Amino acid sequence: MRVLIEQGGIVIYPLLALSVIAFAIVIERFLYFIRIKNNIPENIILQIKENLREGKPEEAVNILKKAHNPMYHVLYNGIKVWKEGYVEMERAMEESKLLVFPRMEKNLAMLHFIAKTSPSLGLLGTVTGMIKTFHFLSLNIESQQLAQGISEALITTAFGLSLYIPAFAAYYYFMNKIENVVKHTEKRELELIHFIQKLGNRDA
Repeated sequence: MRVLIEQGGIVIYPLLALSVIAFAIVIERFLYFIRIKNNIPENIILQIKENLREGKPEEAVNILKKAHNPMYHVLYNGIKVWKEGYVEMERAMEESKLLVFPRMEKNLAMLHFIAKTSPSLGLLGTVTGMIKTFHFLSLNIESQQLAQGISEALITTAFGLSLYIPAFAAYYYFMNKIENVVKHTEKRELELIHFIQKLGNRDA
């Protein structure tokens, strides 16, 4: 690593800083998403429906508030107001989604920025390395110093690409997780609203 820093020139420092930030974001988001399942199991939904059918919303709420999961949180806020009607219930769940879904995207914009910026920084290092190389050539400097400029160009390019590829892969992995959570939440939300509508029509 020391040799990498010494031969990478000045551009290697922002690349190293971005790599540390990207690594921290990936670890933090991975630990966040690892606790979130991709769906709410069918048996949980059936249990919630049964509790509502029996007029026991507090038991349904207790099932949902235990889980560290945005999907559960959205349904939880809807069921809390289910007695006010499905329209109010739908409004509560929509408001909840506006709060919990953006949390899933925390720091992902920065990760995307790092992924997009790192190849450009690598290219900048290539340019500065080649400028240094041609400068040495104009001065008839020894081959060792020429190699230093070429080495700087190659190292920064390789480092930039090495940061770009995993950062972009992680970004799209997390965005895909978010998309799956959003779609499943909306599916369960509609399912619950339709159930409440039918329940209200039956009791009318």
